[in-house]
Amino acid sequence: MPSLSNGDVSLWYAERGDPAGPPVVLLHGLFFSRRLFERLARRLPGYRLLLLDLRGHGRSSRPVEGDAYAWRAMASDVTALLDELAIERAVVGGLSLGANVTLAFAADHADRLDGALIEMPVLDVGRPQAERTFRPLAAAFDVVGAATAPIARAVRPLRRSRVPEVAAAADLLSLEPVAGAAMLRTLLEDRQPVIDGVDALASAKVPTLVIAHRLDALHPVADAKYIVDRVPNARLVVVSSIVELRLRGGRYADVVVRFLRDLG
Repeated sequence: MPSLSNGDVSLWYAERGDPAGPPVVLLHGLFFSRRLFERLARRLPGYRLLLLDLRGHGRSSRPVEGDAYAWRAMASDVTALLDELAIERAVVGGLSLGANVTLAFAADHADRLDGALIEMPVLDVGRPQAERTFRPLAAAFDVVGAATAPIARAVRPLRRSRVPEVAAAADLLSLEPVAGAAMLRTLLEDRQPVIDGVDALASAKVPTLVIAHRLDALHPVADAKYIVDRVPNARLVVVSSIVELRLRGGRYADVVVRFLRDLG
């Protein structure tokens, strides 16, 4: 699997689909990895799919400094990937963490977006639930960090497994608590680039697909509607939960392919 450097951070990514097809960058959710989109990628053979392990996740570097996880720092991983591959413009999108990283990328680089795919964004309405969920989790990481470090080291080699379920479980279990705590606290405190990204999508009139899950308090439909109400070329798809699209891969692919085809 190829890698690249973004300053002191090593980033790993996978390429799927047609190398000559329109480029699409997909960004995973919090504590997951590029494997989250492997099934979807198999259903998009006409596109050049770039599945990136964001810093702190998967096989990419896991810095322990808080400022390494500011939204613009996370978004710079996307910029580094596009620059490494000499891709000027692409569709960029992601789920939850990946959705917010996409917005932060748009804040500075809306001119490099052919389209944006925003699934489960966390903005002002979801922020209180995010605080209630992730601040205690960051504190728990502080407590258990030393105890779980041997587990993280032990399962790290399993991230190279050819069995997707084993590799995905290893991605989660190899989380380094010190890095996880730093990431959570920084992302909670660093709000503005994500909001700026919504404004940038609107100003540049970037075609945007927003997917919301109505049974998810952390990722409320209201946050998704906030984007759709402000971005002229945005469309909204509402499903019941993250499980619906992940279990019905054909429908998930249909939603995404319809959006990508409309981009021309």
